[in-house]
Amino acid sequence: MRWSRLSGGSSGQGGPGPLPRARSLALGRLLLAGAVAIAGTAALLGGRRGSSAEVQGAPLDEAAALPPPARPPGDPPESPATVTNRTAGTGTLADLIDLDQRTLATGGDHYEAQLRDGRHAVLTLDPALQAYAEKLLAEARAPRGAIVAMAPDGRILALAGRRGEPPAPASGAAHPRGTGKGTFDWRLATEVWAPAASVFKLVTASALVAAGVDPNDKVCFHGGLRSVVESNLHDDKHDSRCENLLYGVAHSNNAILGKLAFQKLEPAALTKTAHELGVADGFTGAELRGPAGTVDIPSTRDLTFAQIAAGFSGSQLSAVGGALLAATFADDGEQPVPHLVASIDGALVTAPGRRRAVSSTVAKAVGKMMMATCEFGSAAKSFGKRQPIHVAGKTGTLARTEPFYMEHSWFVGYAPAEQPAIIVSVVLGNPEDWHLRGHEAARKLIDQAIGQAAGQAGHATGREKDRTAKMTSTRRVGW
Repeated sequence: MRWSRLSGGSSGQGGPGPLPRARSLALGRLLLAGAVAIAGTAALLGGRRGSSAEVQGAPLDEAAALPPPARPPGDPPESPATVTNRTAGTGTLADLIDLDQRTLATGGDHYEAQLRDGRHAVLTLDPALQAYAEKLLAEARAPRGAIVAMAPDGRILALAGRRGEPPAPASGAAHPRGTGKGTFDWRLATEVWAPAASVFKLVTASALVAAGVDPNDKVCFHGGLRSVVESNLHDDKHDSRCENLLYGVAHSNNAILGKLAFQKLEPAALTKTAHELGVADGFTGAELRGPAGTVDIPSTRDLTFAQIAAGFSGSQLSAVGGALLAATFADDGEQPVPHLVASIDGALVTAPGRRRAVSSTVAKAVGKMMMATCEFGSAAKSFGKRQPIHVAGKTGTLARTEPFYMEHSWFVGYAPAEQPAIIVSVVLGNPEDWHLRGHEAARKLIDQAIGQAAGQAGHATGREKDRTAKMTSTRRVGW
């Protein structure tokens, strides 16, 4: 499948250069317009419910709760954020949302959910992207898989997971293969079940740059394609090549990352960076439960530490955690808070504020490494530099045999690289006989998102003033 131009046409290998800045900024404006349109829809719909969406997975237990108490006379009106935080003593929004019971609004342009305290919420999920993410997971046939699409401000546009049957050897086949049977379960996107693999190299690279390592300084190495061994940690007579940190991340070279971490980093510094990037902590905000990821880094600087820095062990990541990691480098080192609720009872919910995770200098340096990954590194097959839209990302691959064999295939990234408008995170726990790699599924998802936004932008031409003034349209615009 070739990339779609933002004008709606297709492009070959000799297509135009990067996305024009003006068009990218227009896409950014559409993000805000989309949120406004959702709130307007909710105000018009009131308590109306749409038809049931086909969502699988066990629903959460019903919980009885009282509506928000009445405000005393003379009190100033509540802000949307205050309305959002009021939970009638039942906990956070994560306690009130039941995504298994979400419904598709009339017209199919957004999802709605009745909160456990009786209030009515409009969700940020984009029905078209959600359906496409689930389609990709079904196409992959992986025993486990998860996909997240997110706007740069943290709005979750797709939250999809699929749990298939364990792979079994097919008649006459050399390797077990995935089956077409499976159930969709969005929890696989928020749970930590996959090793971070080489995606963790983004954390290590951040710590190295913060420690003063110049991404362009050469380091000599040998091997490193599939392992880190003792001889990789020191200058060795077998060192036959010299490359830099950017090359090491782009090509996911384990020897380069392992050697630099062993020689330049203290374990405490890598642990600190993992916490700063949020991959060792729970989700921030009030709408999702669970850890973004986990890390277990020893205090001793040895071969094991070098292997952990390269992503072989010691770290796990959820699909949402991967999206947040990519979003941090997409936004100059600031990390958004993931959120699912666009409005409650017609009141627009303001996006939570970002937090500074790493410095702008670190974010820019690692962002260049992610662009190199897609231009000429491990993801070039899907995102080669001759494509009209530049993508920044990181791949990761690591096999485990428990509870059964799965080769975890990752891609986290953002597009367009120059003016990010969509964040993606894909992890597929593939059998030995796989159908899709993580970067291949991500390529299709990005193509769908960019094409969808372009179509909606064209549809919105000439109608923006009327839509803003009257707020009568129920069609979502932008992502």
